[in-house]
Amino acid sequence: MKSTQNQVLLDVTSTGRQIDWGARKMANEYLAMAYDDIDKHIADRLRGCATRLVYGIGEDGRRRLRAANFCRVRLCPICQWRRSLKLYGQMRQVMDYMSNTDPKAYIFLTLTVRNCLLDDLSRTLDVITEGVRRLMQYREVCKAVDGWYRGTEITHNLDTSSPDYDTYHPHIHMVMAVKPSYFKSRYYLSQRRWVELWKQAVGVDYTPVCDVRRIKGDTADAVSEATKYAAKSKDYIILDDWDLTVETVRGLDAALRNRRLVGFGGCLLSARRALQQVDPDKADLVQVGDNTDSVKDVYHESYAWHSGYTQYIREID
Repeated sequence: MKSTQNQVLLDVTSTGRQIDWGARKMANEYLAMAYDDIDKHIADRLRGCATRLVYGIGEDGRRRLRAANFCRVRLCPICQWRRSLKLYGQMRQVMDYMSNTDPKAYIFLTLTVRNCLLDDLSRTLDVITEGVRRLMQYREVCKAVDGWYRGTEITHNLDTSSPDYDTYHPHIHMVMAVKPSYFKSRYYLSQRRWVELWKQAVGVDYTPVCDVRRIKGDTADAVSEATKYAAKSKDYIILDDWDLTVETVRGLDAALRNRRLVGFGGCLLSARRALQQVDPDKADLVQVGDNTDSVKDVYHESYAWHSGYTQYIREID
């Protein structure tokens, strides 16, 4: 294969927003460099991720991804992005299914605990995951909530002027399905009551922050927030402090390895089963729920990653 001169990949969404594959692949390569000091096998997998992208071009002229080699490393910026898109698509399908079979209202709940040091991150993740399990078993919550989704996110405080510098903020985003009458029923739980229940569930001696909001109108924004990356690459790739980068990646890798970061329950789990959805950690990351698989291709184009150009360049025979 020879690449055409300066024929750089231009991939856009259906709304016309440009998809910056190059920036994500560069972040992937920086992550691979960090893994050189942690696990050579993972570093090699990362470098082999998304090195070639194959697109189908439809009659409408739009470019749609048809094949790619993904490494599926938990912290890979490319795979995290694709996994998030997949989960977002699945959640929208679930909520569409619910609207046609058993209409619900929805609330968006964010559950937090105090920031922790990297050495304590794994234990803190255990605490909040177990806290969600307990919370969803409380009698009040069982009566109020018909189904739920939870997603885990971790942010890293890199503000050197902050007293919490170099601490981690693991928290839970939840989308909860409730009956349309919930907000005027005796089962309604105020934000203050959610805080009390969460404090009890995680067993802390302080009042944790707990934000609860009714989702009005289109659920897209709340679903997008709930299905975000577990950790954004800017939180662990710190180019002006490479030692901190390696330390952060090493700690996150250990804390997140073999850990389930999403979960479902109640009617939302039943809907997933009815739709025969695959676990996002195991699902295809090429087709991510945007219905592009039903579009007929007129021809195909392939693009290869060139580190020197930091671009994807079209290949020709």
